[in-house]
Amino acid sequence: MRNMFRLAAAMMMIAGSPALADESVRHPFHASVPRGAVRRVVIDIPAGEIELHNSDGATIAISGDVRRSFDGYRQRDRQQAMVDDSAAVITINGSEAVIERQYGPNAGSWTARSFHSAFHVRVDVPRGTDVEIGTHYGEVSIDGEFGDLDADLRAGEIHLRTPRSAVRDLNASVRLGEVHADFAGESVNNEGVFPGATHFHNTTGKSHINLHTTAGEVHVTLTR
Repeated sequence: MRNMFRLAAAMMMIAGSPALADESVRHPFHASVPRGAVRRVVIDIPAGEIELHNSDGATIAISGDVRRSFDGYRQRDRQQAMVDDSAAVITINGSEAVIERQYGPNAGSWTARSFHSAFHVRVDVPRGTDVEIGTHYGEVSIDGEFGDLDADLRAGEIHLRTPRSAVRDLNASVRLGEVHADFAGESVNNEGVFPGATHFHNTTGKSHINLHTTAGEVHVTLTR
């Protein structure tokens, strides 16, 4: 079942891409800002691979790249110009930081802004920061200690690893797929159509975590 969902998600993300694409171009990016008064981070990257970790406590940082696949060397210069004008940036608005895509003149077309351009983004935020992940298609990997955390995919996988002591309430669910959870001593494995939600409650914890994907998988590991 796992391979089926990965294939379905991949097909959604690359629908319309050139057949038999055998080359690729990439453009790396990175940025960081002082945490300041920021208490909440919104990751507004609709599709791609997102990694969320803890930073040094004083900064919010992103790093990664944009990639495009193509078929035929004649396309290389045009494809490279598109990714060179594509990146992720951090925008601060009071107590909220938004991480979003940014495009220049060479990436102004629908083709440049579609799923043909694959974003790979690592996000580092201080411990205890609230995070909303606005990714709809792809894979989300979360490792660290955060405040309230929300992720809601339409297709793809979510992997969470966080200290058990930091969590007050956790809900993990899928509509079609698998939920696997290790609560540091208790394991839950649900699969199929409408497999239900997996819940965890800890009266001494602080963070409220909601993880959902419509089609795909959710994996949770709570460490001691």
